[in-house]
Amino acid sequence: MTLTRREFLKTAAALGAATVWSLHAADIARVFSAAAAGEVHTIWFQGASDSGCSISLLQGARPDLIDAITDFKLSVDFHPNLMIPEGDAAINVLRDAADGTQPLDLFVLEGSVPAGNFGTVGEIDGKPVPMETWIKQLASQAKYVVAVGTCAAYGGTPGAFPNPTNAKGLQFYKYEKGGALGADFRSRAGVPVINVPGCPPHPDWITLTLADVLQGFPPHLDSYQRPTAFFGRVVHDQCPRLGYFQQNQFASKFGDLQCLWKLGCKGPITYANCPAIKWNRGINSCTWFGSGCRGCADPSFPDSPTSPFFKEIEAVPAPLGIDVNMVGETIAAATAIGIGAHALRRFARKGRQKTTTETAKEGA
Repeated sequence: MTLTRREFLKTAAALGAATVWSLHAADIARVFSAAAAGEVHTIWFQGASDSGCSISLLQGARPDLIDAITDFKLSVDFHPNLMIPEGDAAINVLRDAADGTQPLDLFVLEGSVPAGNFGTVGEIDGKPVPMETWIKQLASQAKYVVAVGTCAAYGGTPGAFPNPTNAKGLQFYKYEKGGALGADFRSRAGVPVINVPGCPPHPDWITLTLADVLQGFPPHLDSYQRPTAFFGRVVHDQCPRLGYFQQNQFASKFGDLQCLWKLGCKGPITYANCPAIKWNRGINSCTWFGSGCRGCADPSFPDSPTSPFFKEIEAVPAPLGIDVNMVGETIAAATAIGIGAHALRRFARKGRQKTTTETAKEGA
């Protein structure tokens, strides 16, 4: 049975985000299986990185996606942690993609881009090749470019003050557009860099975004080029302690139940759906277990205004007109609607073939 968009959204709201994933796991698995069969060529490159984003991906929280993630791992032509080739064979994979000999459908960067010879990968004719050189050449050949993690997107920890290596994100340095590739960069598909920030990003953010672009349907992006399905609302709006904030009740020490803003929570300035999607198989997130948001998905991380971590930010939004009781399951259901709409739009092939009249009726 094929659901209309309206019916699907009602189902998503009623059953929650986990059901959305179970409904579309087969579609996602098919995308990654096609990649594993050699139909899609992907390079996952690490710049200045600690490999935390790769670890996050491989620890995906949805059991019904384990096989899909395994397929994706096998499909990657180059990944310094996972690939079988080594030495010249590995470097030749990069060379063939960088010069266009081998088509490159998807270029994924994990880690920031250090300038010049501060980071190198392999050698050509006995000379070390800078990370920056590889990254620019590979990005220029790729149909789609995805920055996974705050480092790749905005500079992150390697780009923190005083930034001796002049490390940047692919198309941003913190809030400033430009980065290593320049503000006007577009991939071969005519799309800017797609940023999936976080330190590390949630595995579901990575998986769904990569599934999108592997099908040729890049997600809708905000002004910092983040998928709005995951980064459309600030953490503060979705926090289980929102009611305390609206009552002007603030924790004075960790362990208190009230709002954590005065203890340094960066939820009011950080766009991410962590409190709704949660981590570790949907068990917890920073604001749920009482630490407060550290702002790791914000372009400024780990510099001001996301630091100092345990000092309150100078400005906090006034109460946003949200019902004090809108916490917990209600917030999760709202987020499920957003994820559901995203999944339906990208994965339901039959839905994309509907006539203009049918679409207009559904939107009524």
